[in-house]
Amino acid sequence: MRRLKKFFHKKFFEKYNQFAEQLGYPDWNIAFDNTFGIFEMEGDTWYSATQLPDKKWAVWNDDEAEPPYAFEVFTSWEDAIEKLRELFEESGLPEEHWRPEGFDEGEDSFRNDPDRAKML
Repeated sequence: MRRLKKFFHKKFFEKYNQFAEQLGYPDWNIAFDNTFGIFEMEGDTWYSATQLPDKKWAVWNDDEAEPPYAFEVFTSWEDAIEKLRELFEESGLPEEHWRPEGFDEGEDSFRNDPDRAKML
C-alpha cells in the first residue's frame, strides 16, 4: 500500500514540476512561491499570476483536471492584472471572488506589484 501511495504522489507532483519547468522554474515549490491567487472561480478553482524568472508574468487557471496548465505571458504586472480583471468581469462572478493575493484589503492591486510578505 505504501508503495502505491508513493507512486501516485510522485506522478501527481511530476506534472506540477513539468508545469513549473514550462514557467522557467526547476520545480513546483519555487514556482508556487512566486504565484499569487487573484480570483476564485466556481468549484474552488483559481485564476493566478506567477512572476517568472525573467520578471514577466504568466496568467493561468487550474480549471483543467491537472497540470501542465495553459498560460499567457505578460511583460508587466499592470498588463497581467488588467487581463485578469477583464477575465473576472467576463465571468460574471460576484465581487467577493476578486481577492488578489499579495495586497492588503482595499489596497489598489493595479498600482503596484503584489507583495510576497502579504501572501496568504
